[in-house]
Amino acid sequence: MRRYLTTTACAAVFLSTVPALAQTVNYGSLEDVFSEPVTTSATGKPQKVSEAPVNMEIITQDDIRRSGADNIPDVLQFLVGLDFRRSSFNDPELSIRGYDQPWNPRLLVLVNGRPVYEDFYGDVVWAAIPVQLDEIRQIEVVKGPNSALFGFNAASGVINIVTYDPLYDRANAVTLRTGTQALREGSAVATVHIGDTIGVRMSAGGMEADEFKVNDVPAENAVGLLHPMSGTFNIDGRWQVTPDVQFSLEGGAGTMKRNFPADETPEYDKTDTIRSRLSANTGIGLVDLDFYRNVWQINYLGSQAQHATDIADDFRASDLFKIGLSNSFRIGFEYKYNEAYGEFLSGSTDYYSTYSIGGMWNWDIAPGVSLTNALREDYLQLGFKGMVLPITGQTASSYDTSLNALSFNSGLVYSVSDEDVVRLMAARGFQLPSLDDLGQQIPVPGNSLDLGQPALKPTVVLNFEADYDHTFTRLGATLRSAVFRQNNNGLFGYDAGVPYQLGVNTVYQSANLGSSDETGVEIALKSASRAGFRWNVSYSYATITDHIDSGIAAGVYSTYAGSTPQNIVDFGIGYTLDRWEFDAQGRWQSKFLDYRFNAALGYVPVTIANYVTANAHVGFRVTDGVSLGLTVEQLEAEHLLERASIPVDRRIIVSTTVKF
Repeated sequence: MRRYLTTTACAAVFLSTVPALAQTVNYGSLEDVFSEPVTTSATGKPQKVSEAPVNMEIITQDDIRRSGADNIPDVLQFLVGLDFRRSSFNDPELSIRGYDQPWNPRLLVLVNGRPVYEDFYGDVVWAAIPVQLDEIRQIEVVKGPNSALFGFNAASGVINIVTYDPLYDRANAVTLRTGTQALREGSAVATVHIGDTIGVRMSAGGMEADEFKVNDVPAENAVGLLHPMSGTFNIDGRWQVTPDVQFSLEGGAGTMKRNFPADETPEYDKTDTIRSRLSANTGIGLVDLDFYRNVWQINYLGSQAQHATDIADDFRASDLFKIGLSNSFRIGFEYKYNEAYGEFLSGSTDYYSTYSIGGMWNWDIAPGVSLTNALREDYLQLGFKGMVLPITGQTASSYDTSLNALSFNSGLVYSVSDEDVVRLMAARGFQLPSLDDLGQQIPVPGNSLDLGQPALKPTVVLNFEADYDHTFTRLGATLRSAVFRQNNNGLFGYDAGVPYQLGVNTVYQSANLGSSDETGVEIALKSASRAGFRWNVSYSYATITDHIDSGIAAGVYSTYAGSTPQNIVDFGIGYTLDRWEFDAQGRWQSKFLDYRFNAALGYVPVTIANYVTANAHVGFRVTDGVSLGLTVEQLEAEHLLERASIPVDRRIIVSTTVKF
């Protein structure tokens, strides 16, 4: 089989060549060999998407440019299997295969393999991620639980943002944007090479705009809305110390203002990060040592202002090696320490230490047949420093708890022919409670109390899936399809239980809720043309059945069946004519149930009607290095309610990009 022989040859070269083992991956060279985007994130070996042991989609830099979007969620919003909802101008949310919640703590987001979600809530603050669109090589979207392969908290899926490598690539660009909502936006990326062994990439960007119109928002929710803004900076360096050793050092900072999901009150977040990494080709394989620190400052500026600081330190060690020609192994250890303190915790400090071990075995059983198995064990020990409020009914010993989580991934890939690939997968992953879920203690005016639950158990996500890919050579298109069955056991939510009385106080406490089952189908057909005419169409169906415990209040954390659209159709069309690019993308989705927070009534159900939304982009290449763009988002409606929040206004964006 030509496909298998090409893949095997490339993987063998990658795993047997000393420089390839001793450095980050040269994606450009691998793409030249494969003639399409490749991934190494699932197993450590270069693979085509169809031959990876996971359900993965790759969004390329060309896709990003042609979308005309100015942020990562907007780039991904028309991808099959993803749910996209916008709460306000600067607060888009993505979820994979439903189960959308404010903050969406089920999704693991990585930048070059480093987690960038905010650990206190477990959410993704997209606008504060210190990455510019012009420095992204590709975005890998992995569907389903993948904790054993990708790490901590990959419950519903993974989004891995892969940037250009400063050692191999030259990413130099300046982009300016303006548009409706008084948009003012700019970014710059520059790469410097010192000889053949040192490369440094620097990037910075900022955005400021007006919030969408708030005429339809209840008065108690519209008080104090912020003007959305963001600003980020990042520097990423590689040093090829010897042919066998590479050292990386990266640092970044981000800040952003958004209006809070579900109740639209303001939030102001800041983040700082640093990462160092040492990779060495040794006699026992490719040894990788990786350390990062993420610091988040969370400022909730609503009617009752709250602040929290979250610090996460993470150290990972791994070894990737081969035994014979057919067996690749990866073993690893991870230690993570995460602590938070501030007003959300009434001045006390909650923390946990997590110890993780894992391993992966990729076995090429026969030509065109491979099996990948992975296991990971997480052990989390919770701790507490400071004073426990007497009105909570808890003591410091309440926080002396621990939990274990055993994850696995198993994927069989069978290349039936050069045109047909079948994948059979089983996976078990976990959503671990955040520090806010476990330890918040917030007195609320009126003898009320928001309280964490240190005895929370993690959500166990079990997924079984069958995928089939077919290449229509004459049509120049690829069909990708998936059928899956998923069970979520031990679901938990923030302020999810029915309020109960503790003395004179009304207590709202995080709680485990019950379970939920999902059955889904995804079908996508996409043209393979890189130039000229291009098109895509996809359909996804999901049905969810909840088994929520009695005594649990209905709301955003306990009504998953109603909150996930059953039917979604995505479509796109584009054409390149000399210096011009014309592209349009759209989505139709069926109705779903959402909840709006009301100060007097709590969470109030709101039905979001089925709707169609479509974006269009026109690009013109003035010279080889200068291009202009015009994007219209939400062509079909001036205002659109995507969730029970601020109505989304139509956006028009004009951009200029200079590459050098």
